[in-house]
Amino acid sequence: MLNKNEAIHRINELGQIKCPFLFVIDYSMENNLVFALEDIDVKELKYSINNKYSNFKSLINIKEVESLKLKSFPLSFNQYQKAYSLVNRNLNFGNSFLANLTVETPIEISFDLEELFQISQAKYKLWIKDKFVCFSPETFVSVDKLGKISSFPMKGTIDADLSGAADQILKDPKEQFEHTTIVDLIRNDLSKICNKVWVQRFRYLEKIKKSDGGSLLQVSSEVCGQLPPDWENAIGNWLFELLPAGSITGAPKDSTLRIINEAEQYTYKNSGRGFYSGIFGIFDGQTLNSAVLIRFIEKTRRGLVFKSGGGLTNRSDPKKEYEELISKIYVPVF
Repeated sequence: MLNKNEAIHRINELGQIKCPFLFVIDYSMENNLVFALEDIDVKELKYSINNKYSNFKSLINIKEVESLKLKSFPLSFNQYQKAYSLVNRNLNFGNSFLANLTVETPIEISFDLEELFQISQAKYKLWIKDKFVCFSPETFVSVDKLGKISSFPMKGTIDADLSGAADQILKDPKEQFEHTTIVDLIRNDLSKICNKVWVQRFRYLEKIKKSDGGSLLQVSSEVCGQLPPDWENAIGNWLFELLPAGSITGAPKDSTLRIINEAEQYTYKNSGRGFYSGIFGIFDGQTLNSAVLIRFIEKTRRGLVFKSGGGLTNRSDPKKEYEELISKIYVPVF
């Protein structure tokens, strides 16, 4: 594991010589992995990014996928409401405009973590032996050969099978405010490292299938910027400048981080979110692609837990927020 300064130095070093590498940065930014792609041990770490980069071949028979069973044991609504109330008080006091509150849910599942990595269908997948598996739909940032950086904040989720689901989420005032706040935060973050920033697309819908046969609609935007011509020489510097990701923290970022750190009730408080809601990605020598570590199952001392959450504003309904974080407990197989 590398601390923040060590990770920045190693990322810069590899970027300057155009050496392809993979990085995994935890939520606290103090426990990080950086590997030249040629040095990755596939028995310890597997990855798949946008069906373009991967270091594995699936050995799972499709018939086995159909036998997947997932059982969750969510915290009670009363337990959730304690954390929600703390955040809500701060929202009402103006200490935050938007806060992403997350929880862990014990689960039982019929596949091990490596098998879940192989059978899941997602834009971004990562498995680290005896630690976690992630199947994330959310891009953090991507950078093309010309230094155009794009961020895709994902904020707003609804059951796609509900009547008029698209209209419900796109016209909901709370959802509009939440998403607009995150887009503004991402614009501000990119302005720290870019010569210019613009919104390419605002509030478009993506459908994600779940293992139980249902689907979710998720609302995303695309925010872009132009990095300096020598962006590859200081990837570590500007990447860490953007962290932690705005979509899984809130705004204003600094005060919101303090609020959610107090509110979140992880069993092992000293580890907190850990790698959940951190980022991972690949620099291929010319371009960079990365993801937010959400849709996340972690191996803990007391068994497997699924970490999930959602954004809160002072317009939020605690019951709906509670139901949303439970709806995100799924494995995307189809």
